[in-house]
Amino acid sequence: MRSDSDVDLRFFPAGLTLPASAATHEADNHPGVTHHGSEMKSAPVRIALIATAALLLGGAGLAVVAGQQTQRDVQEQLGRTKKALEDSGLATMVSSPYQGNALGGTQVTTLTLMPESDEPFVITLTSHVHNGPFPEGKAFGAATVTTDVTFPAEVQKTLDQAFGGQKISLQTLVKFGGNSVTTYRVPEGQFTEDGMTATWKAASGTVTAEGDRVRSDGQWPGLTMKGDGGLVTVGSSTWFMTGENAADGLGDAAATLNVGAVQATQDGKTLFSFGPVKAESAVQSDAKFVSSSATYHVATAAFEDQALDNLNLKVTVGHLDRQALAKLSRLDLEAEDFDPDVLNPIIEAVLKGAPTVSIDRFSVGSGKDEVQLTAKAALKAGANVDWSTLMLNPAALMSLLTVQAHAEGEAQAIEALAGDLAPGESDVGMMLQAAQEQGILVKKGSRLVTDVQLDQTGVKVNGVPMQ
Repeated sequence: MRSDSDVDLRFFPAGLTLPASAATHEADNHPGVTHHGSEMKSAPVRIALIATAALLLGGAGLAVVAGQQTQRDVQEQLGRTKKALEDSGLATMVSSPYQGNALGGTQVTTLTLMPESDEPFVITLTSHVHNGPFPEGKAFGAATVTTDVTFPAEVQKTLDQAFGGQKISLQTLVKFGGNSVTTYRVPEGQFTEDGMTATWKAASGTVTAEGDRVRSDGQWPGLTMKGDGGLVTVGSSTWFMTGENAADGLGDAAATLNVGAVQATQDGKTLFSFGPVKAESAVQSDAKFVSSSATYHVATAAFEDQALDNLNLKVTVGHLDRQALAKLSRLDLEAEDFDPDVLNPIIEAVLKGAPTVSIDRFSVGSGKDEVQLTAKAALKAGANVDWSTLMLNPAALMSLLTVQAHAEGEAQAIEALAGDLAPGESDVGMMLQAAQEQGILVKKGSRLVTDVQLDQTGVKVNGVPMQ
């Protein structure tokens, strides 16, 4: 059995910002934190810092699921959680020995955010375990775990003022058989600094673990920041994640994050508007391969007098060798005695699997105003290729790379988009005409189209080799 925190972090595809994935959805939950012993940061920076803490607390706060579990089980869970956190680069984690008896016990865990920075941020989690069958005389179950969250003294003082004395709440019910339900809540509050007042509503959610399956959901009504004639609003957010782990540490998962519009005005004039945003990620696997995808949709992105509507992006990394990824996940890359040579057979196995990277869709606009791009890159090699030798010759390895890209849109839409992206260029139309004359763009009816291909023979644009 594993802790909720371990699963929550593991199922977001590598390379996505958690979330892709997730880091954004609580990115403003905890305004008002000052690093202990340092100069006061600007309000937005401090808000972002404490929000990152909120993410780890909501997703990785529960360091102990005890109850009917043995000490070996507990330590295995802590080890997996520690590896997931430290591999992510978000934090380091240190846990003291579990202290307890038949009635319950205590586990203290320290999380250090941004451990490599000049100002690492420390959070202490103290989990109190109450064993069943009626822990604390309440719900029927194997145990309950109540986690106290403690910040450095100066930070805690600021938070107590911002939260009006309320505390971050993490409560877990461990059911008989090992399943568990965790609920978390970050209080509403208000914080003022340097003439800027941030006001936010409470965020809450649940994490349910049932064997190898986990699901999580949450909501946050939003945030406003006011001061000196400026106003920033962040709309309501919701998130949902499901995942199922496998014996090799890999598995399938899906996550959805919805963030309301983010807008900023100064003296009544709009500076920028972004959103609403919908982000989705998925990990799918079979016996041999794993693929990971991320999809983003932004309704509107506007900055001063420029605006883009209906932005869409979907990126997929596919055909990744499952056994190689499983071996990679078990390596401790930060260990002092780590031997980089152990990576060579893993990389070779990944390359043999013919991995692919594709932009399944990148588009701006809708209907006749839509401009769309698709692209795919892959390694193409014969069955008798000596991968170990190729790995020592990057130029030869790159010669096996094939890339195909296709872009098209109504000529008028492309000209309008080019004008938005380069507003200082008055001769956009002439530039597009020149691109057609050079064969870079091809006109098909009212549309402009281009196809680019890269392979062992060189680069072709619309089927014509580039000189």
